[in-house]
Amino acid sequence: MEKIVLLVIISALVALIGKDRKIGYGWSLVLCIFLSPIIGVIIILFSKKTDSVDFVEVKNENETTKEL
Repeated sequence: MEKIVLLVIISALVALIGKDRKIGYGWSLVLCIFLSPIIGVIIILFSKKTDSVDFVEVKNENETTKEL
C-alpha cells in the first residue's frame, strides 16, 4: 500500500513538469502512473512547450488616416 501511495506522489510531482507543455498535467500524470515516473519524465521532456504569448491587436496607421 505504501508503494502505491509513494508512486502516486512521485508521479504527481513529475507531472508538474508537463503542466506548461503540450502534453499537459493530466496526461503526464496518467503516463507516470501507468508506465513509470522515469519513462514519464522522458516523454514529458520530448513534448513541446506551449507558447505563453499574448496577442495584441495592432492598428495600421493607414487605416486611421483614411477615417479622418
